[in-house]
Amino acid sequence: MSFYFSLIIHTANILGIFTDPFEFEGDYGREINPIRQRVFELVVSQEALAKNLTDSEIINLMHDENATEADIRLYRHILTLKASSADRAHGPSLAELVTPELLNKLTRLQQDLQAAGFSQQDLDQLTHFLTRYADQKVFHFLRHTPAGLLSLDKILRDKASREGSGFNLPILSSDYPLTGPSSEELKKHLLQAIFNSTTLSLALAEGEVKQSLAALDQDFMHQFFGETAKVQDLACFSSPAGQAFFYWLYQALNLHLIAEDPDLITQVNHVKQIFAHTLGDAQVRAQVLREKLEAADTGVLFTQESDALVPEALTKDGLFHSVDRQNPQDGSYVFLRSDLWESDYALIPLDNYSGYKEGKVSLILATQKQTGEKFLLASGHGHSTKAEDGRLQISLIMEQYRLLSQKPENKNMQLLIGVDANTKSEADVKAFHAHLEALGLVATSVGPTTIKRRMVTAQHSKAGKMAIDEEDYLITLKPENGGCFRLVSPTVGFKQEKADLSSMLPNIDNPSDHYPVGATVQEIDP
Repeated sequence: MSFYFSLIIHTANILGIFTDPFEFEGDYGREINPIRQRVFELVVSQEALAKNLTDSEIINLMHDENATEADIRLYRHILTLKASSADRAHGPSLAELVTPELLNKLTRLQQDLQAAGFSQQDLDQLTHFLTRYADQKVFHFLRHTPAGLLSLDKILRDKASREGSGFNLPILSSDYPLTGPSSEELKKHLLQAIFNSTTLSLALAEGEVKQSLAALDQDFMHQFFGETAKVQDLACFSSPAGQAFFYWLYQALNLHLIAEDPDLITQVNHVKQIFAHTLGDAQVRAQVLREKLEAADTGVLFTQESDALVPEALTKDGLFHSVDRQNPQDGSYVFLRSDLWESDYALIPLDNYSGYKEGKVSLILATQKQTGEKFLLASGHGHSTKAEDGRLQISLIMEQYRLLSQKPENKNMQLLIGVDANTKSEADVKAFHAHLEALGLVATSVGPTTIKRRMVTAQHSKAGKMAIDEEDYLITLKPENGGCFRLVSPTVGFKQEKADLSSMLPNIDNPSDHYPVGATVQEIDP
């Protein structure tokens, strides 16, 4: 090194398109927090909340700091049983949710959409289900339905994200306003919005849904509708029209519950309006990130799940170099501040890794302006349910580092990585650090970087579940493996203090479900 070198770097999972004002618990502002809480009380499964209480929350409820594991387990079991009973009694019957007027509306839609694949047989099968279970309460059932029946939620959201358009369905879980003064009107407008040829064309293949239903326990329906209920009755929801109707059922229940208080419809729309101009405004979020990066004097930023507006904001006025050549699919980018780095960085492919084609890793070879030194820089985003994928990414990056560092022009090349490794347990974190150690790497260790609880979500397995995980890391070479730098002064959320475990994400101060992790890259004295 020609002179003393120091660099501030950050890694940040941006959360991507964030359009649901009721998905997460968190501080969204004093004006709308009470309304959100009221909605949670109406539409979130009390059983899910009770089952997913943390041990510390149980101890607080027991008012017993000396409670044993057995005490906590028993208390949680009792709470869950009571909550399950409350869920079974909550909300409308199927006949109350799907009124004769709405069924007539569905019949007219079927006539209009026959050419798009909504057959008379589809309608007859749906009508049979509605008739058979007309008197049954449906809240408990719709909070435990197989994931495949709600696949349209992710499909439609992903479509809106790809096209850069808003997720403009009039449902609770969007920033689009609800249309109508009553439950019946809300549900009718939603039926019209969902049932169209585009939605039907996006649905899963009927055989795929039937296959997932065939894997269910034959007694699955008994817990919701009694001993005579048959899992085969769910087959009516396997066709594209059936999937669309089931998605409507799920969203219509939320509308029905909040519309029991007509004033709450207006209040929910007020929440949506404020959210759309604050946490839900991608431009605002991108500008806030830029301002924080400028204040922190960040020289390199690694992102995951970035939307298109983050590159636009960060490269405006030439603050950071363009990332146009990097794969935008997953939003994993390496941003280089233009006054510190040459613009002609090279993309390094990982052809033997399918995640590279999906944009899960961005790997570049860049030159530092002041020193002329070469750096291999990588942003990675591990699979959300397979922690081993994050470790694989690091191994593949190291393979490229070893190959590139053998070239004379890359003598003394250094390595910096920013990653969301999706390490969702202590065992995952330990395995990740052990893997780094074996590869001659060292990472930040800052404690939890994501602290969240999902509330209103079609992903029932995540509803009410608290996630307090260390998932985000900055990584470099150990000195004995050729490293010339150490990572010092780590930050979480641009602060040197560890994250507050009582502050749920996203919130008005940090509009993502992950905190950015930062560190100073400091040259080791010779």
